[in-house]
Amino acid sequence: MVHHYGVRQQGSYHVKNNIVCQDAYHIQYIDERFAIGAVADGLGSELYTDIASKIAAEQSVAYCAQSIQKGDSAEKILKVIKEALRFSLNTINDTAKSNGHDVDQYDTTLALAVYCNGNVYFGNSGDSGIVVLNQDGTYESVTTQQRDENGCVFPLYFGEEKWEFGTKENVASVFLATDGMYETLFPYLLQGNDVPIYVALAHYLMSEESLNFSNTDDKEVEAHMSAFVQSIPGDQVSDDKTVLVMLDTEVAVTKQPPEYYQSPDWEALKRKRDEEYKRAAYPHLFGKKK
Repeated sequence: MVHHYGVRQQGSYHVKNNIVCQDAYHIQYIDERFAIGAVADGLGSELYTDIASKIAAEQSVAYCAQSIQKGDSAEKILKVIKEALRFSLNTINDTAKSNGHDVDQYDTTLALAVYCNGNVYFGNSGDSGIVVLNQDGTYESVTTQQRDENGCVFPLYFGEEKWEFGTKENVASVFLATDGMYETLFPYLLQGNDVPIYVALAHYLMSEESLNFSNTDDKEVEAHMSAFVQSIPGDQVSDDKTVLVMLDTEVAVTKQPPEYYQSPDWEALKRKRDEEYKRAAYPHLFGKKK
């Protein structure tokens, strides 16, 4: 059975500057093992992105729910997901025009996942992201953050050449998040490591072992996880914080060795990163001794 929790919180920067929460998420169940979810992040530099993100999340999920049936091929599902992104973009454009606004003021990202019988089909636009817990107990991101060389986001309106799509089989849990929360799973100090994801945190946010959906009401899980997300310091995540997790309790997970799930030695990683920086910045100080 698919269970879920969703969290949408105004970031500390937005609270301080009196900016509304510009994130949105939406989920719809088709049956006990078939759910469709999306998260969207309105770009903070534009005026009406909170409207755009809500449209993107709700309309993309609704389009898929109306157009996908159990038993459809992966090819058909991915085709519908692409159509859902197009439909969401067109709806946003129509809304902007009907309101007499410039469509450039409605920029948003969109990450969309169809989760059926333990398989995930997804589409992504922008720098939100999707992480999965595989049946073998490993965690991985199935999307990439779409940004240019200066770190600027490619939002939904950039169109199909920037969108990405894919599938993943035998998935026990799916994590969709806007960039602030997505990036908490990929801290700078883990970049370049064999396991670049903060597994201990992913395990806490996504696993049945942590969430205990089988024995706990979904709303209780959601309240607990909402409190946890709220406790993340503003200096770590100042942006709006939005997470949607879908978990299928019928997908049995084979665990990795215990050390895979342990928290990294952050001090050792910091020393290693500082050493690498010094060697790159001051090579003359690290020449071979005669």
